[in-house]
Amino acid sequence: MQDSVNFYTLKLKGQHSPLERAEIQIQLAWFLSERGDSKQATRLTFSAIETLKKYQDYKKLYQAYINLVQIFQFEHSLTKALQYGKFALNYAVLSGDSSLICRAQQSYAMGLGENRQFDESLTYFDLALRSANARRDTVNLIRIYLNTASILVEQGKYQQTIQFAERGLTLASSRKLPEQIMRAAAIIGAALTRLNRFSEADDYFRQAEALLPTIGSLFYNRELALIRTQWAEKQANYRAAYQYQKTYFSLDTLLANQANRQKISELEVRFKTRENEQIKARLEQELTYQRWLIVGGAFLLVLIIVAIYLQRKQLRNHNQLLVAREKMAMLQLETATEQLTFFADSVVQKNAFIDQISNELDQLKLKEIQDSDELVEQLNRARMLTHTQWDDFRVKFEQLHPEFIDRLLRQVPSLTDTELKMACMIRLHFSAGQMAAMLGISAESIKKNRYRLRKKIDVEDVNSYLSAI
Repeated sequence: MQDSVNFYTLKLKGQHSPLERAEIQIQLAWFLSERGDSKQATRLTFSAIETLKKYQDYKKLYQAYINLVQIFQFEHSLTKALQYGKFALNYAVLSGDSSLICRAQQSYAMGLGENRQFDESLTYFDLALRSANARRDTVNLIRIYLNTASILVEQGKYQQTIQFAERGLTLASSRKLPEQIMRAAAIIGAALTRLNRFSEADDYFRQAEALLPTIGSLFYNRELALIRTQWAEKQANYRAAYQYQKTYFSLDTLLANQANRQKISELEVRFKTRENEQIKARLEQELTYQRWLIVGGAFLLVLIIVAIYLQRKQLRNHNQLLVAREKMAMLQLETATEQLTFFADSVVQKNAFIDQISNELDQLKLKEIQDSDELVEQLNRARMLTHTQWDDFRVKFEQLHPEFIDRLLRQVPSLTDTELKMACMIRLHFSAGQMAAMLGISAESIKKNRYRLRKKIDVEDVNSYLSAI
């Protein structure tokens, strides 16, 4: 197998026409897939297909797609294998070669069987069998018998399986074909296992296993290990079943990743030939690792200490910033409170001055009573807050109690301007005298307005209600 891979790999490096190169790629891909190197085999096959389609070489296209069928069967991608099997059959029909068509029918039938489409699979095998018998094609007859047997055993028809496999075994033995003999023996052994004829099955399995080194195919080694697992399990020989299953998974992994298999082999050779050097290198590596571990640990410790220091510094700075912001906010609130208090006191003082002037006017004996009355009216209007003063008051109030007015109006939208102003003053805990002075009304009016406000809000304790907003 490896000699064939080396031969076609070397041959591919020479100068060839596109068709010759495509043919070499197909041959190399076939042996690579047999060896388990699916990735490279797939790449070479698709490269060859692109060339062959340009030249409409149907026979070579058939072989290329058969390569893909085998590759995806090995990888358990049965749907893809069936798809490429259909392509192979189509190109075989286009070639007009009856032998090629017969082989393509078998390949497609196998794909159908592996996808458990048994009846359709056996129909294609029957077509292939008629064609092979008509041409007395012994090689294809052997394949058809064995492939049909492999489908029948999956279908549970074990007696028919043995009959077809024995026909294939007889023909293969007469032609001395080790691969076909091995396959026939393995299939008969599988059918006998299902019939609980374990001793007879073991004889056939031993015959098949004896031929495995001659054939040199990981695929057959893997499949026989799987069949042997089932044989051991049915006898409750779980120790043997475990060993066979372990072999199966090992071979399955090797088939799936040929590159790893080659690497393992190279490492094994190096281990045997340079064991002392590897031991020395390992010891040196361990010492180096320990040194680096100590250095790395120390470096990591320094990083942790620095990180903790920076984190604490950041937290300290953050706390200082929060304290500064809190102090600023408190200062702003205190300032707003002082401004509102000063504002209210200044209004009270202004109104007290106006009261003093008013009293003095009452005592004067003016000749023109009308002018005196008008002056008194102007003084009374001066007691009330102007719109500008109210706006200034509202700005300062909202700095101290943000959104208070909006929340109050959402809860009691029917408040008048006077009631809203009065609610703000109550929230600031202004006295009745301060409120009367700022609103320019009497203390009695303050009581009435407070009563109306309590009725609108519909609470007993207006102060507590407004403080909670």
